[in-house]
Amino acid sequence: MWSNVIGEERVKHILQSAIARDMLPGAYLFSGPEGTGKDAAAIELAKAINCQQPTAAGACDECASCLSIASFASTAIQFVHALPKKSEGDDAELKEEDVAIVREQRAAKAADPYYNFEIPRAQAIHIGQIRELRLSLARSISGAKKRIVIISEADRMNPQSQNAFLKTLEEPHADTIIILTSSNPNGLLPTVHSRTQEVRFDVLSVGDIRQALMARESLAEADADFLARIAAGSYSRARAMIGDDVKQMRTEIVGFLRMGLSKSRRNAALEIDKFLPRSGGGKFLEKRQAVEQRLVLLTLWLRDALALSTKAEGEIINRDQLEDLTKFVARLGEPRRIIAAIASVDRAMHRVKLQLQLRAVMMELVVELEQALVNS
Repeated sequence: MWSNVIGEERVKHILQSAIARDMLPGAYLFSGPEGTGKDAAAIELAKAINCQQPTAAGACDECASCLSIASFASTAIQFVHALPKKSEGDDAELKEEDVAIVREQRAAKAADPYYNFEIPRAQAIHIGQIRELRLSLARSISGAKKRIVIISEADRMNPQSQNAFLKTLEEPHADTIIILTSSNPNGLLPTVHSRTQEVRFDVLSVGDIRQALMARESLAEADADFLARIAAGSYSRARAMIGDDVKQMRTEIVGFLRMGLSKSRRNAALEIDKFLPRSGGGKFLEKRQAVEQRLVLLTLWLRDALALSTKAEGEIINRDQLEDLTKFVARLGEPRRIIAAIASVDRAMHRVKLQLQLRAVMMELVVELEQALVNS
């Protein structure tokens, strides 16, 4: 049912109208911020098109078609995503341990379309995957109205992969609908982008996220409201912070900002050590999530500073930090400087997603923040 997709009423209306009028294009691009439900909507569209007992609310979620699509067990759906690089070339098999992780992660995604894959070394969608997709599309499907191909985070296709995929877009199959999802559509080649019908997803409202956290995660209203307000419109981000000491994380990242601007690299490194220790265990993905969460909080803090500097106090999220924000703005608060600082954090977030060295990314951010806020 379309209620499985949080918020995004405009998007739902577009897709429902396309189904009702039988005006579905051969290829969609679902674009928009992370955590807004692009994959969830793609899966829901696949169910709605192939449902054996459709209702006014969309797919029934009970028939054999709906259940098999939701579990990725149906030939009516192919879900393509980034995989670990094969050391022996595209024709090599994934390592046994990688296969186990991929299966586990796909099962988690099937159970919850808002789940973000956490597959080590899965940085790209490789050309071998696109070649396999082209071969599979040449085969007929049975027991389904349409085959839906979902390429999640399609911007992770490298230029080689995108050029190979372009042939698929140029030679559409009548029984197939392709859906690309991306939080970075600028990462797609113009020739790929132009051959899709783009549907833009909006950031989710605080109310939509709060309600979803209460209904799906059984959070108390006060806890759900706090996470919804600091999630910057992303349900996935809000959920990832459940159980974390968000206020402590915010204290750490503001301390990192303060030490970085003191021009002391040693002090900045000590602040980084608080959430990214040099030694000790911990999986890379856990460390990456710790960095991502703090970068999100830093972005929100800087946006609050920008709101304060432009007399837009009503937009401030970190209201309990108003005293520190006021001091920050009084010292360094020219809007152009803060905007440059926010852009630096955005670049750091992109580098983290590329799975680059986390400590190096954070130290580079120190330099960029100093340049933006002190030396500009």
